[in-house]
Amino acid sequence: MLKKLLFAAIFAISIIGFSETDISQIAADYPYKESAIISTVLGTPTEQYYKFKHAKGPKVKRFKATKKIPEILRQWSTYDYGVWEQKEKAPLMIIISGTGSTYNSGLSLYLANIFYDKGYNVISFSSPTTMPYIVSQDKNKYAGYMKDETDNMYDLITRAISEEKKDGMKISKTYVSGYSLGGFQSLLLQELDAEKKKIGIEKSLLLNSPISILTSTKKLDNYLVKNGIFDVKSLEKYLDNIFSKIVNDDSIKLNEFSSTDISASLGKFNLGEKDFEILTGLLFRFYSANMTFAGEVFSGNNAYGRLSDKKHYKRFDSVTKEFQEGFSVSFEEYATEILYPYLKKYKHPDLTLNQFLADFDLKNHKDFIEKNNKNIVFITSENDILLSKKDLDFIKNTFSNKVLVPFGGHTGLLWHNDMANLMVEKLEEE
Repeated sequence: MLKKLLFAAIFAISIIGFSETDISQIAADYPYKESAIISTVLGTPTEQYYKFKHAKGPKVKRFKATKKIPEILRQWSTYDYGVWEQKEKAPLMIIISGTGSTYNSGLSLYLANIFYDKGYNVISFSSPTTMPYIVSQDKNKYAGYMKDETDNMYDLITRAISEEKKDGMKISKTYVSGYSLGGFQSLLLQELDAEKKKIGIEKSLLLNSPISILTSTKKLDNYLVKNGIFDVKSLEKYLDNIFSKIVNDDSIKLNEFSSTDISASLGKFNLGEKDFEILTGLLFRFYSANMTFAGEVFSGNNAYGRLSDKKHYKRFDSVTKEFQEGFSVSFEEYATEILYPYLKKYKHPDLTLNQFLADFDLKNHKDFIEKNNKNIVFITSENDILLSKKDLDFIKNTFSNKVLVPFGGHTGLLWHNDMANLMVEKLEEE
C-alpha cells in the first residue's frame, strides 16, 4: 500500500498520463471473437496480418553447451538465437519466446520482424522450456524453476548484447518483451536488471503473459482431463476416433479443406471446441514431458525414476516407455513432486514449498510492478485461456499501463495488424 499521500498523488497522475486506448477499434474485423479456444488455436487470418516493408530472416548466433551432454540428447547441444541489426543507431528489443517456442518459431519471427520493420535492433531468444536451452544451457538437471532460469537467461542475454556491440551494433536504448511465458519472464528480467544494471532495460512489454504459471498449467492440463484424456491409451482411442471419422465418412472430402475459411472447413470434419481443447492440452503436455525426460537423463543414478527404472541411455535407445509415462505427468506433479524435491536437496536447501510456488506467480512481484508501472506495458485478451478471474482482477488493479482486448484467446490476436501497431505505440508512449 502507498503510505504517503504525495506519493499516491504522483502515482495517480502517472496513471492518468497514459493515453486511453479505444479497444472498440482494435481488430474489428477479427472472425473468432466468440471462442477463446478457437482464437488460441487458429490465431488470425493471414489477410489481417501486419504487412512488412522489410521482412528478413535473422543472423543466427549460438551458445555452445556448458556441460557434458548425454548421447541421447546430443542433437540439442547448442542454443541458437536470432539477431536483426539496423544500419544506424537504434533501440534494441529483446524478445523471449513463449512456452516450448524457439527464436525462429512463427510468432517469434513475426514479432521480431515487426520491431525490425519499425526501426529496432532485435535479439530473439528461445524459451527456457525448449530442449536446446534445457540440454545445452540449463544449470539445473531438472529444468523449469523460473527464478534460476531468469538468472541464467539474464547472463546469456548480457553476453549476446556484448557480442553484438563488439560486432558494431549501435544501441540507443533497450527494451524487453515476450509472449506467453516469455512475457512473464520479461518482467522478471526487468526486475533483475534493476538490481544488476548490466543491460539497462528501460521498459518491458508483456504480451498475453500468465499471472500464475501454476494456475495456467492446471487449466491446460484440465483440457485433457475433462475430455477423458488421462494417459497414452485414452489419447490413442481419441485419435483413432478422429481419423476413422475422416477416413470412413464419405461426406468428408479432404480436398474441400479451405485455408481461407478454416472454421467452416473444420466444421465439415466435425472438429469443435472439445477437439481444440485436447490439442492445446496435448501440446503443453509434450513440453512438460520433455523437461521430465531431460531431467531423468541428466540425473543418471540420482534420477527420480518417474519415467523408467533406467539410469543411463545410449544414443539410439528406445524411449517409448518414457514417452508414455511422461505424457501422464502434469506440470503440477512435475513441479511439486520432482522439481521442488530436487532443488531442495541439491540447489536451494532453505527453499520452502510456499516460496517455491510463489516464484511462479507475478503477484509475488507486485511491489516492483507498482514502483515501475510507467515502464511496464501489459497487453492481453480478457478471454485468454490462461487467465482466471482472479488473474484478470490482478491485472486490472495492478498494471496501470495496460490494454485488455475482450477477445483473441491466448496469443491468437497478436498476429493482427492492429495489435502490431498497438504494441509499438504503447511501448513508445512517454
